[in-house]
Amino acid sequence: MIKIIDNTLSAFDSCLPSKEELLTFCQLLFTIGVDMIELSIAAFEKMQQLPDRGKFVLRIEDISQMEDYPDFFRYVCHRQEIADKEIAVKVITEVRINDIREINKLRALDSCKELRIVGLDDIICEDFDVVVKDIFKTLPNCKLNLCPENSLHCASAIAVQWILNGEKEITSSFAGCKGNAATEEVLMALRLSMRHKPTRDLTVLPEITALYEKITGSSVSNKKPILGKNIFKVEAGVHADGLIKNPATYEAFSPCLVGRKSEIIIGKHSGLKAVKLKIEEKGILLPKDSIIEKILCEIRKFCTEKRNSLNDSEFIELVNEVIAYEGKQIYS
Repeated sequence: MIKIIDNTLSAFDSCLPSKEELLTFCQLLFTIGVDMIELSIAAFEKMQQLPDRGKFVLRIEDISQMEDYPDFFRYVCHRQEIADKEIAVKVITEVRINDIREINKLRALDSCKELRIVGLDDIICEDFDVVVKDIFKTLPNCKLNLCPENSLHCASAIAVQWILNGEKEITSSFAGCKGNAATEEVLMALRLSMRHKPTRDLTVLPEITALYEKITGSSVSNKKPILGKNIFKVEAGVHADGLIKNPATYEAFSPCLVGRKSEIIIGKHSGLKAVKLKIEEKGILLPKDSIIEKILCEIRKFCTEKRNSLNDSEFIELVNEVIAYEGKQIYS
């Protein structure tokens, strides 16, 4: 069974939100399909108690801290010798591999029950299948979890390929906030490629994004895959035409799947069909094609001077002005 650990809440220590916000963030992560949530001690203490729903992993600095926080499904910490077998099965040992040439160093960790490999972002530059086989030959007795880093901007691709290659566990963070694979990108890619958890509700992603931005004080890019507010906005004429005829031409998945909708933006690259569609969308009586051509001409002039596309109010005002002017010309 595929398992995804989200470690976002182990990164909020410098901006810890309220207890209610932490609990809501956890509920929303489970809603979109996360299997386990990793917490820092500070985040857990702010929450005061674990929610009834879901499994939780606690990040600790030393094995002795397990006694102080006994209710977690798993614990994750850097490499430590663990003699007690009952304790060992509950610990995910974390090791960093900054260079693929360091894989041989993993032999010393074959006694670990569970091992999280952090880093390994340069695996994308090698034969992926061969490297994964080498890792498993090196660690035949370990349950492995990969937490790829994003220094080469391909952590999400690595995480997905790890799963598609037959492995079972990865660690990621919402919006890739810890420099890891982005949880929402991994979930969507697995959903599209292998129908992983197709009934989970991704329409809450705008809600999680808003809460994430509130907690961190940072904005998610409008162009960010899956989460960006502008990723379903289309301006270019050929794109708008293709979208009207068949949305699948330019959309890998339906916008409604992630709580968004397609939107045609009118700008200097727009064509006649896009302008017609926008006029109808705004409830304006569709004028003759000759007038629409003049509207398009004015749009291109306006957007070239403004160096931006039109917002809805600007579009409506411009259309009405052209229609009114052309009407006066007819009856003058």
